[in-house]
Amino acid sequence: MVALAIAVLAMVFLFRQDRASLIARNFTEAKMEQIEALRATLAKAPAEEGAGRPMMQLQRLGREYGVMLIPTDRRPEIGQVPRGPALAPLVEKLQEQLGRDTEIRLGMRVDQPVVWIKLKVGEQGARSVWAGIPVRNVETGEVPMRLLATLGGVLAILLAATLWFARRLSRPLADLADAVDKVAVGKRPDPLPEDGPTEIARVARNVNRMAANLERLERDRSTMLAGISHDIRTPLTRLRLAGEMAVSDPQSRSEMAADIDEIDRVVTQFLDFARGNPKEAPVRIDLRESLSAVAAKAESRSLPVLWVPGSDALCVNTYPAAFERMLMNLIENAHRYGKPPVELALNRDGAIAEIDVLDAGAGVDAADVERLKQPFVRGDQARGGVMGAGLGLALVERLAQWHGGSFDLLPRAGGGTIARLRLPLA
Repeated sequence: MVALAIAVLAMVFLFRQDRASLIARNFTEAKMEQIEALRATLAKAPAEEGAGRPMMQLQRLGREYGVMLIPTDRRPEIGQVPRGPALAPLVEKLQEQLGRDTEIRLGMRVDQPVVWIKLKVGEQGARSVWAGIPVRNVETGEVPMRLLATLGGVLAILLAATLWFARRLSRPLADLADAVDKVAVGKRPDPLPEDGPTEIARVARNVNRMAANLERLERDRSTMLAGISHDIRTPLTRLRLAGEMAVSDPQSRSEMAADIDEIDRVVTQFLDFARGNPKEAPVRIDLRESLSAVAAKAESRSLPVLWVPGSDALCVNTYPAAFERMLMNLIENAHRYGKPPVELALNRDGAIAEIDVLDAGAGVDAADVERLKQPFVRGDQARGGVMGAGLGLALVERLAQWHGGSFDLLPRAGGGTIARLRLPLA
């Protein structure tokens, strides 16, 4: 609104200046001589009325000099007193030549400006007339150029004001969108400036408050998880020690140790899933070497994996502990809910590295894939007595997203399941 008001005022000012300039340009020296000749002629004209001859004479003089002559006794007042600095030089010029007491008015006739000058009639000056001098039409091409200049100036003002307002409005919106995107993926955004339009400033304050609250909740959760890990694992260690010492039957002792290990594994899954973003720094790794290390670790835990490294090096940026946890979860799931042999494969798909964990089990129904990747959801094969919290695949899904990749379950030709990780190459 302010910009529009400024533009309108600027346009009015420019048009007023333009009209005044046109009027002033009409009063050349030749025009001034013509006015002086008209005044001299009127001074010699008879002042008394009679049989309408003075009026006819005025009409004749008007045609001769190209002006309009109106007796002041018929029109005592006409037009308006010229105002403004643009017309002041013209008024000064006319009064200097015609006399300081000369009255000058400015009016309009249809769409043409008219300068009215009060001139005396007769030698005694008993009567007077208004001499209307029309301002000539501007030359061809003058109006369009002047109009274009005026409109161009107005449009420039409006455009500059619009750009300024759009930039003032879009910058905090862009910062706000970036901050919300960071919050959506669990990152802490930089504090937003709390200025600008009222509504945006209010949203920025609330986003800053929300980010601070999330950070505080993250600290509290980390503290709580550390306490849970200690409080649960300490009695599990005592139970394991007590079982080794108090249970004499080897089979019972082995089953008790397996149950304690399973409880510890479930607790670990809960803690891993509840943790936020990884605290370790990303590292560039060669997948051939890392998968070889994972296969060796799985072998040491009685989870044999068939793995043949390829000749081509494929490197990705990973969080080492999270990456290993992701692969071990898939290998454990393949042994628990699938069927040996379990295989590990590495392929390249453009700028993506594909890591497959394959089993020869009954496979997974395509309609159940997304459901199985949800927390605390277990497949039908997992309900037959195998312990678990239903967090393994959900944890893999989250870890894959941390790495900027994706995770999916696919049917394997000939039977079985392919658990596929797709990670961007470094």
